[in-house]
Amino acid sequence: MRLIDPGNAAAYLRETSRVRQDETLLVRELTGGVSNMVLLVERPGSREPSFVLKQARAQLRTQQAWYSSVERNWRECDVLKTCARLLARSSSDCRSRPTARTPEIVFQDRDNYLFAMTAAPQPNAVWKHTLLAGEADPQIAAACGHLLGTLHAESWDDASLARRLGDRTLFEELRVDPYYRTLAATRPEAAASVERLIASLEPHAMVHADFSPKNLLISPAGLLMVDFETGHFGDPAFDLGFFLSHLMLKACLKAPHYRPYLALTDAFRRQYNEVLAPYVKPDELAALWKRGVQHFAGCAWARLDGKSPVEYLTDEGRRATVSTLCAEIFHDRPTTWDEVVGLAERRFSALNG
Repeated sequence: MRLIDPGNAAAYLRETSRVRQDETLLVRELTGGVSNMVLLVERPGSREPSFVLKQARAQLRTQQAWYSSVERNWRECDVLKTCARLLARSSSDCRSRPTARTPEIVFQDRDNYLFAMTAAPQPNAVWKHTLLAGEADPQIAAACGHLLGTLHAESWDDASLARRLGDRTLFEELRVDPYYRTLAATRPEAAASVERLIASLEPHAMVHADFSPKNLLISPAGLLMVDFETGHFGDPAFDLGFFLSHLMLKACLKAPHYRPYLALTDAFRRQYNEVLAPYVKPDELAALWKRGVQHFAGCAWARLDGKSPVEYLTDEGRRATVSTLCAEIFHDRPTTWDEVVGLAERRFSALNG
């Protein structure tokens, strides 16, 4: 396996005839993740579009040791194509919302565990960055609810998809072990709840498992969803909990000005439910949210005490507030998102700027 980096990527592309020998290339690393080498390849002076190179790394860039098979590159390609088909298949009316799409595969190099995909349209912004900058746009949150709801609805109880993408090995390596089992080991008081949470996973739909503001790019063309290596046919409740944990952590960061961020969670929830409701029974939707609430607690707490700690929530008082909120949810087992918002408001209102 030839390791690719900003210094040798251009030579690799020329040697493998992916670009012209005399073509000028500008290569820079795209930061934000811990599991891959991701490079933007720009082609100034050429009519050919820019593209992104992505190569899996066996050891992730975290303080605690964390490993995952580089074969995940091929799962990512498969999931990316599947999500693109699901979005294209949707007959939902998106005219009033930003268009959501995925990148397209340009080429795959199986010997070197890397692939290339189309780059995001310019200009674009990573939603995580705009949220941290104080821009809490409920229309974007609603578009995210529509996007995730479409993926879940279009794949709900799809037996063929379950057979093809039902293997959970990578999900265990990249989510269950580093998030949940590490949390249980670090916080023994949460261990029983975490094990119950893992046992509760019900396979129903296509799960992205990394659906977060970091992986949602905003441009005039709409939303671009990226990073599919954790994708599998599994429990959509994990996607709900994972995504909402990101918004709630930012709400805690911004307290006492947390309400616009809590409003994002409501905009997301309403649009998600509107899309999914025609595809599932009311009791299924209620059960999904009941599990999603518990996954929220597990994911949010794991971002403090798991292998991938959130980098922006450093204040010990705010971290303690999140831990207390998650412990309360594990103990009291609320069944709806509205109940979680009520608990969060009570905790966050006590935080000063």
